[in-house]
Formats: sequence, structure tokens, C-alpha cells
Amino acid sequence: MKKNILFFIIFLVIGIALGIISKYLDTFAGVDGDWFMNIPSYLGDLFTRLGIWILIATIIAAYSKTQISAALNTFIFFIGMLISYYIYSAYLFGIFPTRDFIYWGSLALISPFMAAIVWNGKNNIRLAWILPALPIALLLSLSLGIGLFYIRLNYIEELIMSVILCLVFYKSPKQMVVLILVSFVLSFVIKQISPFHF
Repeated sequence: MKKNILFFIIFLVIGIALGIISKYLDTFAGVDGDWFMNIPSYLGDLFTRLGIWILIATIIAAYSKTQISAALNTFIFFIGMLISYYIYSAYLFGIFPTRDFIYWGSLALISPFMAAIVWNGKNNIRLAWILPALPIALLLSLSLGIGLFYIRLNYIEELIMSVILCLVFYKSPKQMVVLILVSFVLSFVIKQISPFHF
């Protein structure tokens, strides 16, 4: 129990830190011709997109000890991140964006269920053939523009993140081929039916 509480505290602190850092990076503007000064602006853009948060949450859930700890670790991480991000936003700009907080908070409420899916995808041999396709497909849907007759690269970073998740969930070459095929089909479906466009 003490070990679990320690992990909860660690993930809460990581979430709080990343929430503050991502909002701080969001305040940087790019500088023409100076690639070094553009790094904070680039990271700020990366952290405002959904992909990095899918990657971090998936890794937290996949490597948690149990299904319940995966759900709790992920939820605590997101709560810490959201609270610190929006409190720091209020500190910087003098207003608290309640609507945005409620929207992202409602997504954080479903994170334990998604974490359970991820944990089973990592730790259940049979489910490893299909369940990991969900987070991989989400990243593919963010990185690629997919239509009936075309594929277009939108963000290379999210494509790299989807490759990282393939490594996280790798069991065998055959499993990976099936997983990649299912992920592409699922990402196409997500693009067609999702009311959200990030």
C-alpha cells in the first residue's frame, strides 16, 4: 500500500510539473532564423497537441503493476497536469478558462477506462493482438491525413510516437503486423466518425 501511495504521489508531481512546463512553453513565440530560440516555441506547440499526452498516458498505463494501478496512476497524472496547467494559466492571464477545464477534465474522467484497455493490451497475450491498436490508431489519426485514396503526413512527431507505442506493445513480428494493419484501419475510421479534430 505504501508503495502504491508513493507511485500516486510521483505521478501527481509529474503531472503537476508537466502542466506548468507545458503552459510556460506555450508562452514562447518563435524567432526567425534562430533555431535555438525556436526550441521552446516548438516544444510549446508539441505540448499543446493531444499526441504527447496519449503517449505519456499510454506508457504510464502499460508499465503499471496492475490494471487498477494503471487506471489510478493515469487519472492522478491527468488531474495534476490539468489543475496546474489551468491554475498557471489563470496566474499568467488573470482568467480561469472554466469551459476548457471542464472539457479536458471530462476527458480525464475517461482516462482510467482507457488505461485499463492499455494495461490489458500490454499484459494479456491474447488481447495484445488488438487492444494496443486503439492508442496507436489515435496517434496515427493525429499524424496522418487519411482518406479513401490518399495518406498525407500532418505531424511527423505523432508518427514517431506511434512507432514508439509499437515498440512498447511488441510481442512478435506476426502480432506487430496485425496490430499495424488494425491500427491503420481504426485510424481511418476515427478520422471519419470523430466529431473532434485536433
